[in-house]
Amino acid sequence: MSIAGLYLTDGECKLAVLTDELKLHSLETNEEIIKHLSDVTVLAVNAALKTGKDLTDTEEELQEEGYIFSPGENEETLRRRAAHLKQLIKQKGLNLELIRFDPMITSRELALDGDKALESMGIDSSSIESSQGFDAALGAVTARFYQQDQFEDLGVIVPKHLHNT
Repeated sequence: MSIAGLYLTDGECKLAVLTDELKLHSLETNEEIIKHLSDVTVLAVNAALKTGKDLTDTEEELQEEGYIFSPGENEETLRRRAAHLKQLIKQKGLNLELIRFDPMITSRELALDGDKALESMGIDSSSIESSQGFDAALGAVTARFYQQDQFEDLGVIVPKHLHNT
């Protein structure tokens, strides 16, 4: 079983699958993404999974805490693509949880600001060649914290170090 982070764009996406090692994939279509999810139990995606135009109360709280991000719902193209991906996951009968992450929030909460920081978490960063690849890896880290029940759900999954609780 593995966990994964998906940096979704309206073009080529980066999928970071984390098992004993980190595998990065550059994928164009949702169908290509689905092919890499057969063993994944938690997939963190950088897109809104719900509809709506305004910030939710929890998203407003995150902004008040100093996080800068627009409501994911304003990224309509990404939200639609995420909704299509969610539908494909259901159609294929994949048993995985889809969660929303924000790379900036994960990076700030866990002080993951570069390759060395990722490596301190036991993740080999040698295959990461772009900021999108790094962000996908942050999604996989978020999925790990989610899986270990070390998170807060504020509309976006916010990983929490044990010493923070």
